Amino acid sequence: MTQHYETLSFGSLKVFFAVPEREAAELIGAAAETSARLIREHWGLEIPPEVRLYVMTSWLAPMFHAASWPLKILMGMKLPLWGWGARRLWRVAGGWAQPLGRRRMVGVKPPRLIQTSDSGFGARIFVPEPDMARKAEQITCHELTHAATAHLELPAWLNEGIAMLTVDRFVGSPTVKAETAAVLAHAPATPRSRRLPQDPDALVYVYVRGYWLTRYFEETRPGMLKDLLTQRHPPAELENRIAAAYGIEQATFWRDLDERVAAHFKPSA
Repeated sequence: MTQHYETLSFGSLKVFFAVPEREAAELIGAAAETSARLIREHWGLEIPPEVRLYVMTSWLAPMFHAASWPLKILMGMKLPLWGWGARRLWRVAGGWAQPLGRRRMVGVKPPRLIQTSDSGFGARIFVPEPDMARKAEQITCHELTHAATAHLELPAWLNEGIAMLTVDRFVGSPTVKAETAAVLAHAPATPRSRRLPQDPDALVYVYVRGYWLTRYFEETRPGMLKDLLTQRHPPAELENRIAAAYGIEQATFWRDLDERVAAHFKPSA
């Protein structure tokens, strides 16, 4: 569990890394600095000072390094309970943002390890990115956005949608496959839960639907989400405010919204 880390500073952010990972740390740190600016400009949010950013070469060491001493002890005692989930996520994820008491650990794999991750889930959603350095930058942006919105306790669809749209702005072009907008034609009601589903198909729905809804809001009511993100709202209140902005009845909110979003992004004949 013990790992020695060096640090590099990028604005107000510090990147923790093992000595052999300096090049990856410089890449991820520069992406983090740009991402923090985009998050501030587009959403009016700041990266909390308690966020720690790691070049993640294992799932265990950075978690323990980032945690406070009392939490380290508790994590060690309960390792069999949470470790299996972390190991499972490690195999497929290029990075993550994990709450650790009052701190938040944001970890991003170096490009060489992103290359070896299971990309089956991402391949269903994202435009292919063969350059793993650029992929690491995108993952950094995505996970830092989660760190910036964590205090708002957003429903999962909006939480992912905002992160994915921020990556679009980082890259300067859409990063989600255009054909995924078809999911809106037969999507079930979007849950208000903050938790992501375990079922792969349901998970794709949450990501894809969240992206297209969030993108629609920004294209048709620019600034609406930025205003909503100034404070935490219960999911039902978020829906009420969005419904009012679009003149949609609450009883038919998701159906009517899906129809509008599908029509907006329908390919030209």
